[in-house]
Amino acid sequence: MDAQPNEITRYALYGEASAAVAPEFLHIEDIPSRSALYDWVIAPHLHRGIFQLLMLTEGRATVTLDGVRNDIVSPTFVCVPSSCVHAFDFGPGAQGWVLSLANELFHDPRLAMPNVDLFHAAPHGMIVPLADAPRAAARLGWLLADMAERMVLEHGAVPPLVMALLAASLGVAGECAEAPQLCAANGSGPDRRLALVRSFEALVDVHFRAHSKVADYARELAVTTATLTRACRAIAGKTPGDIILDRMLLEAMRYLRHTAASSKQIADRLGYEDPAYFARFFKARSGLTARQFRQEQGGERK
Repeated sequence: MDAQPNEITRYALYGEASAAVAPEFLHIEDIPSRSALYDWVIAPHLHRGIFQLLMLTEGRATVTLDGVRNDIVSPTFVCVPSSCVHAFDFGPGAQGWVLSLANELFHDPRLAMPNVDLFHAAPHGMIVPLADAPRAAARLGWLLADMAERMVLEHGAVPPLVMALLAASLGVAGECAEAPQLCAANGSGPDRRLALVRSFEALVDVHFRAHSKVADYARELAVTTATLTRACRAIAGKTPGDIILDRMLLEAMRYLRHTAASSKQIADRLGYEDPAYFARFFKARSGLTARQFRQEQGGERK
């Protein structure tokens, strides 16, 4: 058995050394061009500062997001935030696109859209089947293919037309991902509480290691703590504090599942000064000690 690393494997793009991500980083390629180099199996890894959207247009694949395996068939797209440990095992004949962009690019005014926080508010990623939305699947596939064709000819700054295609692609994907929950109970339009909770979850994903208080997040979002709490209870069925702790637990589980880092090392990386406090936190939230959790996950290692 190979020794486990103390850090989760990180790449810029899979198989390429991790490096600083340029604010306007944008890359798109078809699924076979990289996957075929690795026998169609992409091992668990993450991309710091990079969001990915994978669109499967033909065939099938097994997608693993934070240790959870999902079998998908085309047409389906998968959103992978930069914090999510993910892996792919593509079936014969799999076709589609992998779009990668810097998180910072989402702040570009040319990508302004009401549901932009959607792509960062699900730390485990999202899988969105499109079998019931053939027109949207065809539209998204065409947009990505056109973007890929144009990017072959471009070097340097992302040109306006490619940015327009990117905005349209994310808009179509966002509508499809949001469709089941677009309307509030009165059917009068998007629920503002949903947007607030997504913005909160996106902030938590960036700042959870700082152990900020709920009031700090509420201040950043320009709402009262009570307003944030009501929105989280209504949309997520949890308090804001629980959402913060769940995000911390998720990161701890990632380290335990994918690395050989000790509990003390993990505690340090998550901002805990006292490893014993981290141990109590983990047991209280998961029902297992860190060692028990790692032992249970051991069957998945090779």
